[in-house]
Amino acid sequence: MTNFVGHGRTTVTDPHELTPVDDWVAEIVRALAPPRRTTVPTAEAAGLVLVRPVDAAEPLPPFTNSAMDGWAVVADDLEDASGDDPVVLTDGGAVHAGPVGSRPTVTPGTAVAVMTGAPVPPGADAVVPVELTSSHAEGVAFHASPSPRENVRAAGEELARGTRLLPARHRLTARDVGLLLSTGVDEVVVAARPRVSVVTTGNELVPAGRDLEPGQIRDSNGPMLAAVVTELGCVATFAGPVRDTVEDLVRVLREQASDADMVVLSGGVSAGAADHVATAIGRLGEVRRTKLAMQPGMPQALGRIDGTPIVALPGNPVSTFVSFEVLVRPALRILQGRTDLLRPRTTATLDEAVTSPAGKRSYLRVRLRQVDGAWHARPAGGQGSHMLGALSRADALAEIPVDVTRLDPGRQVVVQLLVS
Repeated sequence: MTNFVGHGRTTVTDPHELTPVDDWVAEIVRALAPPRRTTVPTAEAAGLVLVRPVDAAEPLPPFTNSAMDGWAVVADDLEDASGDDPVVLTDGGAVHAGPVGSRPTVTPGTAVAVMTGAPVPPGADAVVPVELTSSHAEGVAFHASPSPRENVRAAGEELARGTRLLPARHRLTARDVGLLLSTGVDEVVVAARPRVSVVTTGNELVPAGRDLEPGQIRDSNGPMLAAVVTELGCVATFAGPVRDTVEDLVRVLREQASDADMVVLSGGVSAGAADHVATAIGRLGEVRRTKLAMQPGMPQALGRIDGTPIVALPGNPVSTFVSFEVLVRPALRILQGRTDLLRPRTTATLDEAVTSPAGKRSYLRVRLRQVDGAWHARPAGGQGSHMLGALSRADALAEIPVDVTRLDPGRQVVVQLLVS
């Protein structure tokens, strides 16, 4: 006789044995090691979080240069210049952007052609745009009178050397990369991209590219989790699918935990006779199983192997994805050094009635549309934990509170936007 036996209950789960979602998130966070530090070239640092503040290594601009294509002059020479009565100065040569050797000097009565970004020649205190000049037999005619320092970018006028540019815990943008490189910051100390090993388990799972036999299904969870881990800015390694044996799971978990900041495992955490994940984790380290007060995604397990957290999610694909979003995403963002732990949230008005089981926080897959500037939501399709079509169509997860079993059309609901 099989040892797969039940509890003789009239309901599958007693609400009193459910763990609140937020408590389980806190458990996962407590299992994390501090973010790893690394030094990377600034040009490759967009999206990473600074561990140390950054100061300007060079002034910005690094030298006094022209803001326009024009003529470098002594402003006093052109005090009387006007459109009808131009002042003529002698052509003293030209300075182009780029490396320069000896530069012509601007003396009273002369002008030197200068290109945008090129060093302003010694002696000049203003640049007149070329459009305000004309050719003249004796040199260059100026039809406007500039002010001192007009169209001249002084060295360090925006940022002096040593200016604090960005604080620690700042997440670098492409704009930041431009700023840092322009001030001579070639590398930065950041929180390293977390290394996440994705493991799937199940005798029924078949990797992509193979024909299905009776009783088999495609392994969508592994590639899906690896993709969302990569999308989040982490480094994903996919190991799986793994057979439903304790020995196979122990072997793979030992290998993956040795070189990862977190192992995320899908499948094998429920009450089935072949659900061996918790047993395998326990053989290598510590483990705790629980049932969460959430739908989808009730069965969960959490362990540590040699200090590496092992987060085991249920195997139904929608349960896997929603569990990752709710439980794993905040933890990985902490490992990235980030403080924005959740996806963007807003409120939406329900266009259809929705229901939720008593005692559980539900995450419904919904489509969004705007009506008169306000968001409206309706279910993206069937809400079964196996229904990937509705998940693919969803724009957001609508959060139904644990103490609510029905919301009628017109009610407001918090939605977690499924955007990067």
